Amino acid sequence: MKSIKYSKLLFVFLLSIFLSCGTDEIPPDKLIGEWTAYSITDETGETIVWDELKATLVDLISEYSCLDFTATATAQLVTTRYVFVDVNSRGCLSPAIAAYTWLIDPETGFYQFTQGNNVINYSISFSNNDNKMTWRDQTSGTTTVWDRVVSVEVTSD
Repeated sequence: MKSIKYSKLLFVFLLSIFLSCGTDEIPPDKLIGEWTAYSITDETGETIVWDELKATLVDLISEYSCLDFTATATAQLVTTRYVFVDVNSRGCLSPAIAAYTWLIDPETGFYQFTQGNNVINYSISFSNNDNKMTWRDQTSGTTTVWDRVVSVEVTSD
């Protein structure tokens, strides 16, 4: 009777070890998270620092403080949100939101963002402990640099 108990216990123990060894979790991609634009390049390749552009425009017209350029990535989607100025009024346009599915091409390592029939290949690199991200469009050559939105926990004393 004791040998049956020990056999069952040994079986459960070995089964739990076997099952736990086979479930290696894949770490989430560094892309996943919330990002705010640091800089962009225009058609000529000139770098435009987003906060400097925004500060200059807000100095001229305070209502332009609504300018925004962010990205949010989940395991399935990347969503970009742009809010630009309305040159015909003293304010901003409604947000332009675009959502893309994404995957990493195993052959090239490029991130493929897909929206309908539109596929954009980005070379994406990370720096500053993965808190800065650089997107290089492989077709147009434009570059966007992003800063990770890091939540700050407030502790009360």
